Amino acid sequence: MVPVYHAVNGSGPSYIQDMVKLYTSAKQLAAPSLRGGPKFPSAKTRGFSILAPKWWNELPIDITTAESLHIFRRRLKTHLFRLHFER
Repeated sequence: MVPVYHAVNGSGPSYIQDMVKLYTSAKQLAAPSLRGGPKFPSAKTRGFSILAPKWWNELPIDITTAESLHIFRRRLKTHLFRLHFER
């Protein structure tokens, strides 16, 4: 998920940034509380292009809107531990 975070925030490698296009619908423009998710148009990287946006869009908004990579990683780790250990 870190490469997706970098790509969404414009700090990732150009080859990944080229694959990521943020999706904004008309509903999102009317309701700013809705968020756009990454969209991966390239079929060359099938696994990444299918799973990365699915996993990204399943993350809580406080993780995907983290102010820095450090905060993103900390929140993601906490989220994943909770998913695994709090069953």
